[in-house]
Amino acid sequence: MVPVHMTPTKLRERLAESEDRVDIDSFVDALTYVRDDGRTK
Repeated sequence: MVPVHMTPTKLRERLAESEDRVDIDSFVDALTYVRDDGRTK
């Protein structure tokens, strides 16, 4: 389970453990977009 409060740096470190199964930049960008979108509503 992923902790609720995870910094972008820590998230990138954890995703790096996926051995290139995840496009880290796209994943973090998508999470950032969703987070920012939720803050505007």
